[in-house]
Amino acid sequence: MKKLGGQRGMALLLVLVIVALLSALLIEFSFSSLVDLRATETFRDRSKAYYLARGGVEAARMMLQDDDNDYDHPTELWANELVNIPAGDGDVSIRISDLSGKFNVNYVADQRGNPLPGYHRFVALCREVLPVDPVQAGELADALVYWFNADKTVATPDDAYYAELDPPYSRRGEKLAAVDELQMVRGFSPEYYRALAPYLRVVGEERINLNSAPPEILYAWQFSAAEGNIAIILDRQDIEAVVNYRQTTPFEQLSDLESVEGIGNRWASAWVQNSVGVQGSVYRIDSRGRVNQSTRNALAYLAKQNNELLKFRME
Repeated sequence: MKKLGGQRGMALLLVLVIVALLSALLIEFSFSSLVDLRATETFRDRSKAYYLARGGVEAARMMLQDDDNDYDHPTELWANELVNIPAGDGDVSIRISDLSGKFNVNYVADQRGNPLPGYHRFVALCREVLPVDPVQAGELADALVYWFNADKTVATPDDAYYAELDPPYSRRGEKLAAVDELQMVRGFSPEYYRALAPYLRVVGEERINLNSAPPEILYAWQFSAAEGNIAIILDRQDIEAVVNYRQTTPFEQLSDLESVEGIGNRWASAWVQNSVGVQGSVYRIDSRGRVNQSTRNALAYLAKQNNELLKFRME
């Protein structure tokens, strides 16, 4: 009888061990299935969020194409940010920014190392927003001239500086591909970059939109020739009057500047012909798609005239 009882005890123990193993396997299987399910759901939601963000860019392009008047001003419909608009299983947010009021830093010089009118404007802008004197501002502009020089067989005064860095690198020999690349150029410290970046762009044409350009650029834009060969037509008080006027009244045509108190027809002598306008030419589109906890952000740069997508990046 004792032997039979011992066998039953061993059998019960074996059953308990088997049940424990099966339970562990079941828990592991359930956990793995849950992880796979969550991964599948996350992938699904991220895919949906991607297409919502991409669709937001296309919606923004259509909004800009529907804006067919002859001027562009921050009070127009396209400039109103759309936030958390329901779409499908999620929502989309869209923000359109006119970049035409910013300085296209790629027009400082050509790729043969020749300064352009933008050189003198950039020097003036640096003096407006940075704690630098005329000599230091000129050195920053020169550094861009050297950076743009595409002829790698010709050494520039900055090449030795880049070679001695850790790690070393060589000048790009091309125009800037992004504003943050400016940090690689000699002389542009993090402090200088942060101060200048809000005023700069690297896409689109050179012309600026008087309806959106900040006062620092409006003032600096008069410097299209070397110092001593330029007459300042509009002083800072005049520029302030222009900015105050446009806050409530868009410039629908350049001649509207004559309605600004104290300006009259002097504006025609302040800026080089065709270097200013009242329309935007290049825009930035920020679009965010969200489904449940998944979010995708799209960034696009658009040339309005021909609805050309200049750059596109998904984050």
